[in-house]
Amino acid sequence: MATIYWGAEIRDHYKLKIGRGTIIGDHVILDARNGIEIGDNVNFSSNVHIWTEQHDHRDPDFACNSSDAFKVTIGNRAWIGPGTTILHSVNIGEGAVIAAGAVVTKDVEPFAIMAGIPARKIGERNHNLRYEFNGYPAPFY
Repeated sequence: MATIYWGAEIRDHYKLKIGRGTIIGDHVILDARNGIEIGDNVNFSSNVHIWTEQHDHRDPDFACNSSDAFKVTIGNRAWIGPGTTILHSVNIGEGAVIAAGAVVTKDVEPFAIMAGIPARKIGERNHNLRYEFNGYPAPFY
């Protein structure tokens, strides 16, 4: 079971895979037009945006590029901080942490702690992660 909180927007939901125990926070945008695969026990904070398409600024018609290669994959137990943007073709490794407000444009190695615009490695997370989310939502008051 996964939990998706209020205000989430999902584009092309049939191309989205969400693992067991994953939590999707408030106002998250998941643009799955070219595929998004999210592992188990992943925590998405509020206002995370994942984009799997983009317009070509060089094209005279401003065409929208689309490709299966634009898929985004997020490994088990990753933590995606609030206000993060993840762009197409990115793979985020198991246990990685993406700091609040970061913009991820390139692959992230497992257990890396990433921050900034564009996101850069600033540290490394404990490799012995055991937690599992039960998938039950916290009540709103």
